[in-house]
Amino acid sequence: MEYEKCYVFEPDATRPAKRRKIEPQGLQASWQLRREAYRAAWAGPQARIEDALLGVHDKSLDEVTRFLDEQATPANGIESTRIPSGIVLTGPGGSSRGSLANRVADRWRSQPNQIYVPLDSTVTPNLKAALKHVIHRATSSTQGEDEDDEDAVATTRKGRRLLNYDLQILADYVRERKIEQVVIALHDTEAIASDVLSELIELLGSWRSRVPFVLLINVATSVDFLQQRLSRGAVQSLDGKLFDAVPSSTEVQHVFTALTHPDTKVWIGPGMLSAALERQSDFISSADDVVEMAHYAYMSHFYANALSILLASDLKLKDVPLDHFDALRNLESFREHARSLMESDGVDAPHRVRGLLDHDSQLFKEVRGYISEGQAALYRITETLDIIREAQGLLPGSTATLKTTLYIQALSGKLAGSAQLRTMLLSIRKAPSDVVAGMIEAVRVMVVSHQIESASDTAGDLQELQNELMELTATSKRGAKQQPLRSEDDIGSSTVRTTVVAQKVQLSKQKSELSKQDAAYTVLVRKFTDVLEAYFSATLIDVQTLPFHEIFLYDLKSPHRETFTPRPRHAVERALATPHDYLACECCAPSKGQGEEATLSATQPATAVLYQLYLESGSLINVSDLWQAFQAVMSEKKRNEEQLMALFQRGLAEMRYLGLVKSTRKKADHIAKVAWKGL
Repeated sequence: MEYEKCYVFEPDATRPAKRRKIEPQGLQASWQLRREAYRAAWAGPQARIEDALLGVHDKSLDEVTRFLDEQATPANGIESTRIPSGIVLTGPGGSSRGSLANRVADRWRSQPNQIYVPLDSTVTPNLKAALKHVIHRATSSTQGEDEDDEDAVATTRKGRRLLNYDLQILADYVRERKIEQVVIALHDTEAIASDVLSELIELLGSWRSRVPFVLLINVATSVDFLQQRLSRGAVQSLDGKLFDAVPSSTEVQHVFTALTHPDTKVWIGPGMLSAALERQSDFISSADDVVEMAHYAYMSHFYANALSILLASDLKLKDVPLDHFDALRNLESFREHARSLMESDGVDAPHRVRGLLDHDSQLFKEVRGYISEGQAALYRITETLDIIREAQGLLPGSTATLKTTLYIQALSGKLAGSAQLRTMLLSIRKAPSDVVAGMIEAVRVMVVSHQIESASDTAGDLQELQNELMELTATSKRGAKQQPLRSEDDIGSSTVRTTVVAQKVQLSKQKSELSKQDAAYTVLVRKFTDVLEAYFSATLIDVQTLPFHEIFLYDLKSPHRETFTPRPRHAVERALATPHDYLACECCAPSKGQGEEATLSATQPATAVLYQLYLESGSLINVSDLWQAFQAVMSEKKRNEEQLMALFQRGLAEMRYLGLVKSTRKKADHIAKVAWKGL
């Protein structure tokens, strides 16, 4: 098993039949059009996501760039003996494609007199490897030493031969080319060993007078934790300035905003988005995972769903195969739509349903119209979520809920009429007039910007309420200073009365007498909440009731779960224990009464037979006994001993490659069992 590896090769004497090119048929006939539709549909979100991630760190990028420029030209021309260090608080998951470190790297590489060297835990197992990487990356423009060569040396002009981890090489390079800055960016500081990090900082500090080092340190935890990990000498070598980067949760919100655009073709469902955000939070990953989730969702939808061809912009009736119309008529939403038409009071409802069932042209026209209406309805939901977040932000003592959270609740049908909205409307009724005035103006502007025909009445009602409130506040004068109006629902408008009955204290609330302006304001603010409640009920609809929502809404979690959170060990164990599930053959199927476990048979692959014998063994397996058991099972087929030995050795080699067994020094003729099924 240590040195012998062989495979049985039995070539077939007959010549294999020539493969013919098979044209796709049925629902697969639209594959080419769906691929083009996928590329066109993903191009827009991809461009918007890249723009959003690039612009999210603009403010922090300007601050870090200004800091680096100041270090290139120190004040009063006096350079500090400490290393200027920019400590960037990135938070967990701050390594996305638009992260601050990557933005700084892209800008700094174009500077002629500056050198940018990224440094992470993969190239810093020890101090020597870290120095080799720094020197190699800094001088790679003119030198070509191999950083993996342990004996590589550099020759100076004076004839000295230096090892490739000597900082004198970098000092000579900086002096000859008049380099002003050598920026070293530590991307994942927490993953670098504490002793290596401390020694590296101390060494760079001792060379500060000869090499103009500047550090950019990404910190995912806190500055206090970083200080605890560093030695006293390393801390004294740093002259740090703190910068706050945008956390990954904010990046996720920007990505989500880019995915919910009026031009969006495929909308992400609540179940899949919830799973992706939960995974992003549990694994402390960056926004790139959410982008990959969305990209894979587009691919899965267009590649697996034949009806996604109807999302193509320039699609014509003749481009849709006939089988696709039959698939449309079998959709659950189409059946519900036809049932609702038949139950309606329309005179032409039966003729309309009959036309949808018999005529493909009528069905095609109606489907395209419902798809556009459904996409517009989903976008109205996201605009309503913006109104809710705006109202929450204007309320005193309240914070706006994340848009992704509201989106999941809205598309799940749990937001309309929820306790969260009722609490917000009650808080609005208790708010003073100055808060409500700003809220009415903000909501009115957002409703008008939506440009929805059904929202015109809402905008008109809000305009009337705004005019009434302005008249009330103009006529309300309380003393020398104008005070905001209070509603009847405000806790400040009620008093607590204390009475003693039979030596027991009883508390009761009593409404204070309201002024004429406060009473009018109470009526006005209640009208405002009624208008908001009606608007929320009209826009926050159940997306599952939209006709043909299966075409433009994707909410399948199983492909993403298998792709982004795979279980390779479970798959390998299942394939070896029940090979018939993958081979789709009856010869390997379990016998009656055996359950799901496969019965040992000579028709099964040799590795599967050995694995099932391996499951019945203890921690140490006698190879001779295993060979005899294997020979007894495989002897059903007429094979000689040499062929069986070849299959046995190949099966053992594959099990060792999978990490199931290993050699042991306890007994030379035994192998050790490494893994147990399910553990």
